[in-house]
Amino acid sequence: MSDFFSSLSCCWFWLLAGLLIGWLLNRWLCRCCCKPNNTATDNAPPSAPQTNTQTSSLVQTPPSSSAVIAAAPAPTKTPTPAKPKTIKPKTSAKTKVTTTKVSFDLAAAKAAGFSIKQADDLTVVEGIGPKINDLFKENGIKTFAQLAKQTVPQMRAILDKGGARYRIANPSTWAQQADLAAKNQWAELKKLQDELSGGLKK
Repeated sequence: MSDFFSSLSCCWFWLLAGLLIGWLLNRWLCRCCCKPNNTATDNAPPSAPQTNTQTSSLVQTPPSSSAVIAAAPAPTKTPTPAKPKTIKPKTSAKTKVTTTKVSFDLAAAKAAGFSIKQADDLTVVEGIGPKINDLFKENGIKTFAQLAKQTVPQMRAILDKGGARYRIANPSTWAQQADLAAKNQWAELKKLQDELSGGLKK
């Protein structure tokens, strides 16, 4: 029994001795390995303070004007609306020009002293009798407006068709008288006829 305890105490001795030796070796190794590094760091001059990379990255230089111009989108041209084409109505050569027709004023004619019974009675014109009235109407001149547009040679040609008895008539003032009658200017016509004798100026 005593041998057992003696062997057990011997084992504990060697275990503690091994732990102590290992701890000492570990301590010595740590000092040998770490001492040059510590002396190097201790003797090294203080380095310049490091700038904060985060703050420097946040501070950015303002972009140049050329970069702003390059980054700006190119202005898009807005299409101008097309002007609507105005369609002009085609005027044909055969279109008739409508003229306002003046209505015959019988009361004004009688008030001026004309004894007239119907409109476009060409005998109102001084120098035109019933025979010349019929001759003009046979040749297509049936109204005061149509007679007012005739020239003296045209009226002379119609009179020559009627024969030698119409050669004495002088149509120089007939168109002027017919124009006043077509416009219902009976007072002016009466004044003009007072200055005439047989359709001719006195």
